[in-house]
Amino acid sequence: MFKTEQKLLEIINKYKNILFLFVISVLGLLIRLQGIHFISYDMSHFLIPWYNTIAEKGGFHSLNSQVGDYNILYQTFVASITYLHKNCVILYKLLSIFFDYALAISTGAFCMKLSKKKDFFIFSVAYSVILFLPIVLFDSSYWGQCDSIYTTFVILTLLFMFDERYMLSFVMLGIAFSFKFQAIFIVPFIVCYYICKKQFSILYFFVSVAVFWISGIPAYLNGRSLLTPFKIYSSQTETYQSMSLNIPNFWNLTGGDYKSLHTFAIILTIALCGIGLYFAMSDKLKLENALSYASTATWFVWTCILFLPAMHERYTYLLDILLVALVFLDKKYLKYAVISVMLNIMTYCHFLFGTPFTLIQWCSIAYIISWAHFTYTLISTSDNDDLMPSNE
Repeated sequence: MFKTEQKLLEIINKYKNILFLFVISVLGLLIRLQGIHFISYDMSHFLIPWYNTIAEKGGFHSLNSQVGDYNILYQTFVASITYLHKNCVILYKLLSIFFDYALAISTGAFCMKLSKKKDFFIFSVAYSVILFLPIVLFDSSYWGQCDSIYTTFVILTLLFMFDERYMLSFVMLGIAFSFKFQAIFIVPFIVCYYICKKQFSILYFFVSVAVFWISGIPAYLNGRSLLTPFKIYSSQTETYQSMSLNIPNFWNLTGGDYKSLHTFAIILTIALCGIGLYFAMSDKLKLENALSYASTATWFVWTCILFLPAMHERYTYLLDILLVALVFLDKKYLKYAVISVMLNIMTYCHFLFGTPFTLIQWCSIAYIISWAHFTYTLISTSDNDDLMPSNE
């Protein structure tokens, strides 16, 4: 081997972590650019028309009225890009792609914090897996959706809560709510954690409410009601009157009678979350352990998605990120992550590319069985002595 060659290899080995992250990040951007011009149904029928309407209303002046069904913070972003006079499709997607990287960093930090090893290798691999997870790629670069944004802040919520930085945790939760109402899926776990751990005041929940309200300031300055952010989400609950929308959840087995079943479904979900809370209060789930903490949070999110009415395929986004994160804490969770991600790739591709998806009921059964076995695993391993306690 030549000396120059040997020297080069020594440099590569010395800086392998930085070089790896740089290369994987560049490749992550290149693969996203392949879908940057793709126009999804939501882009053509909703996002582009909303952009045009906001532009016609004068950018920030449009904040005096509601355009679309996103909350004020995202509408403010759309208003800001109207002044750039560029392709709004690319601008929409660039924001989501930016948060793909933020999500990968946040998840990597979350895995490293909760892992026994706490080494940079865990961060690097978790960062890479999230960056190249198919649903993450499809959601931003092809679909142009913003699920990576609210999910980033939910992951940070869980990270800071585990680290006992409660004020910052609830600030992150408030920001998550400011972007998407689906951040509510993590709230049952946070309520459970509050009741069981008794380490912070209930007043911290109002921090999230305050942050969420503050996100509406641009609209208030344009004459909107001070209750506008709350009214937007209230109206969203009436938008989709269907038990299941392209998602393999429980209600595909019962039919789509929304009028008869939607209240039933909400009560059932509350009851199941209540059972989970009772298990935690009875010390069957030890939330001071890193693995139990993360798996319990995942269980609450999965339960909400599986049993609430009017769920969409993209609402599984947060669940898949949490399941992937769990794999880095314990490899036994790999089977759940694979099943969930594969099923959701099918639903994403069905919507985006028209890929046939005719086995929705059987997929729902597989999803329910996976959730049931996950529940069993959560309960049966909660007392495992080798779980890492928090603050170690």
